[in-house]
Amino acid sequence: MKRLLLTLAVVVVTGRDAAAQSWVNLTPVSGPAPAGRWNASAIHDTAHNRMVVFGGFSSGYHNDIWGFDLATNTWTNLTPASGPAPAPRKTPASIYDPDNHRMVTWSGQGVGAFFNDVWAFDLNTNTWSQFTPTGGPPQIRYGVGYTWDPLAKELVTFAGFTNLGRFDDVWRFKPTTSAWNNVSPGSGPLARCLHAATYDAHNHRMIMYAGQNNSGPLDDIWFLDLDTNTWTQLNPATKPSARFFSPVVYDTKNHRVTMFGGQGLLGFNAEAWVFDLWTNRWTQLTPSGTAPSQRAGSAAIYDGAHDRMVIFGGNDGVVKNDVWAVANLSSTATHVGPPSSTLELRNFPNPFNPETTIEYALPSAGHVRLRVYDARGALVRTLVDGTEPHGAHRVTWDGSGNSGNRVASGVYLLRIESAGATRTQKITLLK
Repeated sequence: MKRLLLTLAVVVVTGRDAAAQSWVNLTPVSGPAPAGRWNASAIHDTAHNRMVVFGGFSSGYHNDIWGFDLATNTWTNLTPASGPAPAPRKTPASIYDPDNHRMVTWSGQGVGAFFNDVWAFDLNTNTWSQFTPTGGPPQIRYGVGYTWDPLAKELVTFAGFTNLGRFDDVWRFKPTTSAWNNVSPGSGPLARCLHAATYDAHNHRMIMYAGQNNSGPLDDIWFLDLDTNTWTQLNPATKPSARFFSPVVYDTKNHRVTMFGGQGLLGFNAEAWVFDLWTNRWTQLTPSGTAPSQRAGSAAIYDGAHDRMVIFGGNDGVVKNDVWAVANLSSTATHVGPPSSTLELRNFPNPFNPETTIEYALPSAGHVRLRVYDARGALVRTLVDGTEPHGAHRVTWDGSGNSGNRVASGVYLLRIESAGATRTQKITLLK
């Protein structure tokens, strides 16, 4: 039976899902587990459905590496018994490279030293290898903000700290060529350290939040356009108190940044907030159930398959090794999907393989055309061509053309037209 390739649904924008948002303690009651720590790094290994944690600090620095199975809530020690490995450290900057199924990590602080070395951990063989970069490298440092640019296939990193002071530079590292490139713009956020960053898949940009400078904790939020390497500050009317050591994750389903915990002028906290990237608005979350204790320096990932933020470890004077999740993350007081007061368009995930979900909102009922074009402007697929009601809608594209055949990997343009208005979104199909 031929698979149905195109689905269309009206999304009721209520801001509430059937299941209530809640805190869930995922900590295993038995079995192996990493020692308590804070300022570790974490990636989401989507191929193995696990959170992978590296490094961190407790009574000393760590360089062990662990996998937390997101289906069974069990830990596995992935640390190689022998062979090369990074020195023990805290605040390593680690990203997931899906094309090569590896974790790439750089920087951090260890015993009497700061680092600027770059390593790769093969998630199939559980072995480390070190890069020998050309260009740069950036000054040694710890406490950076960073993300993975899936289009350029580069690690992007901003700022950080050493005993020489704080930085405000932006660097890119391309693992395929082992090359560093300084792309620092002429202006942008203040120099800082201990901040957080994540990738905005809708707009191809890095979102950077808070941190610390010579004046103390910060509360600003910025984005770095990854096409132009330029900064823009976002200016929400209300916002969380200033803080540092607060992990953030990007919620691809709802186009939001979720933040947890941190340390500020009043000490540690256990707050959870979302920043809606459609409206540039912060909202504090109030999940039901018992919440984790206040803390800073947790590691976190977004688990899209289960619609949750997963959080590991941290410190409030007592170092932790517990695992928590904000379950049913979408059921918050902010809307789900783009606002319906203007013509809006987005897709997730982006890049995608094998399919992507496209959401659009109509300010009024009327005729809609939603089409996919290739980079030369040739029509690839007509997804919608008809009259639809006001509000939010959703369609899935599996990468096939009007002929029904799959198209080649690459960059495509998604274009919507309605009531004389148009919106265009760049999307990337990976194979």
